[in-house]
Amino acid sequence: MAGRPRLPISTFGTIKTTEVGPGRFRAVTRFRDWDGQSRQVTATGSSRNAAKIALKIELATRMRVGDAGDALNADSPFTMLADAWLEDLMLDVDRADSTKDIYERELRGLVLPFFENFTVREVTVGRIERFLKVQRAKSYTRAKHSRTILSMVLGFAVRRGMIPRNPVKETSRMKKPKHTPKALTSEQIASIRTAARDWRTAEGTKGPKPDGQVRDLIEVMLGTATRIGETLALHKCDVDMTADPPRVHVSGTVIVRKGAGVVRQSHPKTHESNRVVAVPPFAAEVIRQRLMLIGAEDGEHLLFFSRNGTPLAPYNVRRVFREILRNSGLEGMEITPPTPSVGLVQHCSPTSLAFRPRPTYWGTPRRRRRRRTMPSPTAR
Repeated sequence: MAGRPRLPISTFGTIKTTEVGPGRFRAVTRFRDWDGQSRQVTATGSSRNAAKIALKIELATRMRVGDAGDALNADSPFTMLADAWLEDLMLDVDRADSTKDIYERELRGLVLPFFENFTVREVTVGRIERFLKVQRAKSYTRAKHSRTILSMVLGFAVRRGMIPRNPVKETSRMKKPKHTPKALTSEQIASIRTAARDWRTAEGTKGPKPDGQVRDLIEVMLGTATRIGETLALHKCDVDMTADPPRVHVSGTVIVRKGAGVVRQSHPKTHESNRVVAVPPFAAEVIRQRLMLIGAEDGEHLLFFSRNGTPLAPYNVRRVFREILRNSGLEGMEITPPTPSVGLVQHCSPTSLAFRPRPTYWGTPRRRRRRRTMPSPTAR
């Protein structure tokens, strides 16, 4: 004879109530927790109904504490699926905390406003196609990020058996707009450097006087083609000025972490970004000046730092860079600070800066082998 069937995960059995004293009642039931164990749950109240209500509130709390994905199906609200995906995302040890924060921000800012009133089943190919076209009308990047986040959420739904396939994969392909990188002229580079040097130095400017870090930061980024966060993360020990040519080791980046503020991350954005970069003479001179300022500090001291010795915020640097572009008359040209993929510099002198030949890297053997197959800068 078959026994009583087990309760499904995150469900409860019959609620029984008993009087335990004058005006006191206890409600009790069995609840199957997220770990598969069935446990007795109780609550008390001044009446039978009050005890039952208190018990159901306790059960609802237990359901939220457990794995939300187990209680979902195709008719569940899309917002519940999104919450379950976020819960699963936070358990992913292979993703950086900053990446998780970005995914959560883009989910709530881009995807949920459109799909928050639908069930999982109602997020169809047609609705996704219309959503992506609305986003694409605003920008390609916005549409691409929206598609990526939505695909991850619905992929999670497929893995949990809520839907048979990921409808995002059935939508039409988005074509990336053609973009031809344009080199800055020597005059434009000189204008940016002059604006950085003169930033907030005009007579009558209110607030604290600049300490020259913005100017130095731009010089180092121009010379090494490093990202903002990578440049801000340079330690004193990352610099080798005795080498010929001088070198810097890019071993980390500065990020803004939710709940922790601005912190130095002990690794760059990608594994390949951990590299050693040759420094041209004009940037090396700036680094020497920065080293003189922190000569008495230990090797872990940052080259660029706040008044409290903490890392500078990348978003503040970007804001200042936009202001410098405006002062140099280059606002609206879609100029962004240099990165390893969008380089700035030819390593001759600060007056001959132009878009790339790249700086010299000492990376992994795989990267060295690939570079040997590429033409040298002088052969182009």
